[in-house]
Amino acid sequence: MATDTQTGTTGRRWAKTEETRKQVLDAAAAVFIEHGYTRTGVSEIVARAGSSVGSVYHHFGGKAELYYALWETYVGELAHAAADAVAEVRASGVEDPLLQFEAGTLAYLNATWRHRQLYPIFYSGDAPPDFEINRRERSQEWVRRNIMILGLGKKVEDRLSVASLTSVVGDAARITADCRTRAQARRVAEHAVVLIRRLYPDSR
Repeated sequence: MATDTQTGTTGRRWAKTEETRKQVLDAAAAVFIEHGYTRTGVSEIVARAGSSVGSVYHHFGGKAELYYALWETYVGELAHAAADAVAEVRASGVEDPLLQFEAGTLAYLNATWRHRQLYPIFYSGDAPPDFEINRRERSQEWVRRNIMILGLGKKVEDRLSVASLTSVVGDAARITADCRTRAQARRVAEHAVVLIRRLYPDSR
């Protein structure tokens, strides 16, 4: 059985590991933004992080793994923001699936704005081999999640509608990431909701 001292040591070690990972990921993001994936070397990331090559390979494995870890962190932030918003409106008693979807969309786009510097890293076409396949698979996963939220999908027309709604959110995210001000980003989000309401099937 672990003692309090052992538990404290383990906790500090875990916190240190997470801190190191975050420092390296932040450094990787900065260098990828400046130079792109292909032109970035691990040594540049190490220098920016103030870490060591051994530490980077220990925690991630290499440049491609760093890129994917950054991607998973990015999409995780956006997904959690949307899921939390949907859960919140459901908890408040809102049962309309369209209103739940709109709440998730607004939260997703708000998170996109907060993390807008990262967007070009993943949508410039400069990425590790097979990343585009991974990204397309993630897009299909979003469609499946949205089908569940909206309660659609029994008919092929419904699936097309959900795919179109998901595309609206994706396009809105792209434009949001390119906005210069929060006010512009807010206008994009509001217009995305308008488009979603127009595309949403009147009857199921």
